[in-house]
Order: sequence, then structure tokens, then C-alpha cells
Amino acid sequence: MNPSTTIKKAVIFVSAGLGDALLLVPLVKTLRLQGYEITGLFTSSFHCNELFEKSGIFDRILVANGKAKLALLAITEYKYYQLAIVNYFASSRTHLLVAQKMATMVHTNRIPEKAGKKLVSGLVYFEPRKGIHDAEQNMLLAGKGPVKLTEDLIHLDYNGTLSLTLPETFIALQISTGSNLVGYKNWPISYWIDFLNKCAVQYPALRFVLLGDSGEKALAGELLRANAGNVYSLSGQTTVGQALGVIAQSKMFLGLDGGLMHAAAALGRPSFSLWGPSNPLLYGYQNMNPEKHRVLSLGLSCSPCSAWIGSNTSRFSKPEQCPDLKCLNDLIPACVFQEFSTFAKKHALV
Repeated sequence: MNPSTTIKKAVIFVSAGLGDALLLVPLVKTLRLQGYEITGLFTSSFHCNELFEKSGIFDRILVANGKAKLALLAITEYKYYQLAIVNYFASSRTHLLVAQKMATMVHTNRIPEKAGKKLVSGLVYFEPRKGIHDAEQNMLLAGKGPVKLTEDLIHLDYNGTLSLTLPETFIALQISTGSNLVGYKNWPISYWIDFLNKCAVQYPALRFVLLGDSGEKALAGELLRANAGNVYSLSGQTTVGQALGVIAQSKMFLGLDGGLMHAAAALGRPSFSLWGPSNPLLYGYQNMNPEKHRVLSLGLSCSPCSAWIGSNTSRFSKPEQCPDLKCLNDLIPACVFQEFSTFAKKHALV
């Protein structure tokens, strides 16, 4: 008997940044429980496939960051899959059309504008639910199975080797996020300098390894020129896969709402993260395990103004319109240092 007739196959479109890619891991595990072999189809330019190349979580990894490559897959993989999943961030008309060519059934939780009746009629639509974690939102697209987030569901194995010189004990640090393209998520660089200097005075043995891609090198340069704290910078010097390896060897992650914060959670590292416009209930991990993950947010009445579901538009329709970013600017270094100290002591780091 041909194995392809007995084994169910699913393809998941991965089309946003590192964090959104990692938030699909529980969905992959949910589908595997249903007996699927799973292909990850990576269509963005953020090298998200590198997150998974050493993990074995996908049976196949395809990279098609361009319409020509997608068109070719629509032909070569025609009806190869029983199921294609195109979540909110991947759901464009092009992706949905290609998904319909590749699979006999397509699940999505977003219908693009002007999708057309013919395209819509071939989709199974899942209404998004407010008040749940984004990873749980993705799991709903499996149609059945667990929707409560657990550490086992987010866990990602890392089986790579790392040929980088690192301190024996260190905290992985990221001071910006999203390749520094979403500045409204960033804590002011002067605050980072103040905070890290406080750490150097109070905890002189504590070491930080700074991560980030090439778009974050300018901020890293400001930090280094200020000679702030005990920081060893790898900003702009690692691949995505290498950054994952650094986090795997760290004792903790310190940073913001971004892809590397999600990587830390997936790798089982404790995390201490600062939140401004984003919704920590949608993207954070404190509710899942408050002992391991600490979310620091002022929780202002206008927050969260950055969320694809349940966004607070009482002041502005988009976070980049905010002129004061009080949610981050009022999060002063002294307060952050005090909360960080408590958390780091709990994990025997200071």
C-alpha cells in the first residue's frame, strides 16, 4: 500500500516574524497528536526556518519567500496535503489561493478584504476568540485538541552545536525588538544604560550577552559607547540559529516583547520582559508559569494599543501615533531594577 494514502499530511504557512513562528509550535504538536505529518512553509524574509532546523519538529521545511516560488509549489505540491493552515498573519489572498491548490482543506482565522466568493467558499473559517493567548488562538485552527497553553506545548528542542565564546554564566539580553522596526516597543536606550550600570554596581559578577540582528546594531553601539554594565555584544553577529543556541545556553532572558523572548520560553529559559503597547495576556507567558516568567507592565488605561485582536483604541488607532509612550517612558529604571533583582534572586542568579 502506498504510504501517502495512509498518512495524513498538513502544511502550515509561516509568514511573519520569529515570535509569530514560535507561537505556531503548540499547533504543530496538536496536529501531530491527530496523526499528521507536518510541513512548515516559510514565506517571510526573517529566516524563521532557522528556528526549527535543529529541532525536528517539522517533517519537512520549505522556503518560498516570493510569488514565483509559491506558484511553483502550487503546481509541484498540488493536492499533496489533506490540510493547509493559514493563520491570521499569513492570511493573504495569494497564500490562501496557493493553500487551496496544495491541500484539499484550508483552515484560517482571517478572511482578507476583497477575497472573493470563490476563494472564501473553499475555506474553513475559525472565528478568533478574545481573551486567550495567541498560541491558543493558533491551536484552535487544528479543529480539535488542546487549547490550554502548557510548557510542554511550547517546548522546542535545540540539538545544534554552538562555536561561540560565551561567559560561563550569563543572561541573554535584547534591548530592541523586531529588527528595531517597531520602535514603540522599545524601552529608552538611556534607561537600559542606567539599569545595566545599576546591575554592574550591585551584582558585579553578573554578565549579559547582547543579541539582535543587523537592524539593532545602532542601538547596541550606543550601549557599548556608554560602557554600560558587564555586556558582551553579539548584536548583528549571529544567525537566527546561533541566537537560539546562545539563549539555550543562557540562565535567563531579559528583554522586550519580541521573537527572542518567545525563543526563551520555547527553550525553557526563565524570562523577564518589559511591555509597553503590546498585550502580555496575548503574547506573554506569566499566566502560564508565573514562577518562570515575569512580565513587567504599567497596565495603563490606554493599554494595550498594539494587538491584532482586542486592541485598545481609546487614545490612538495605532501605537506608532502615540506622542508620549508613557507605558514605557514611565517605566523607570529604578523600578525595573528592583523587580529584576527579586526575580533574579528567585532563580539564584544574584
